[in-house]
Amino acid sequence: MTKKYYYTCPIKAAYMAKEFGVVLGMKMKSSSEIVRCSTDWEELVNYRCGNIYVAKESEEIFEPHDYDLAGFTRDDGISTVGQYDKNKDAFINGNFRILKKYNPKIIMRDNKQFFMPEVEND
Repeated sequence: MTKKYYYTCPIKAAYMAKEFGVVLGMKMKSSSEIVRCSTDWEELVNYRCGNIYVAKESEEIFEPHDYDLAGFTRDDGISTVGQYDKNKDAFINGNFRILKKYNPKIIMRDNKQFFMPEVEND
């Protein structure tokens, strides 16, 4: 089963293309093929016809980098953040390692807002 990453919001997709160099594509209505699309800000913002997919060569950008901030919700329902520590290979909140079950999502990288895509499985 392969994963496909996509955005439903053209503004978030355009921002990620502009700020982080994410290569994007759009699924053509006549086929299931994903075709590379322009990363032109205005063209993406005006695109309103479905999901905007992340090209395979850009998927690695969604792996955590040192000092990334991620949001997550604990078992008690409290939402908080953790910072990624490359040496520990985990997000850390204070002295606590964030468990993968909390599914932390990167929200900030290099002091810029970061938007994680949605995921669909084939």
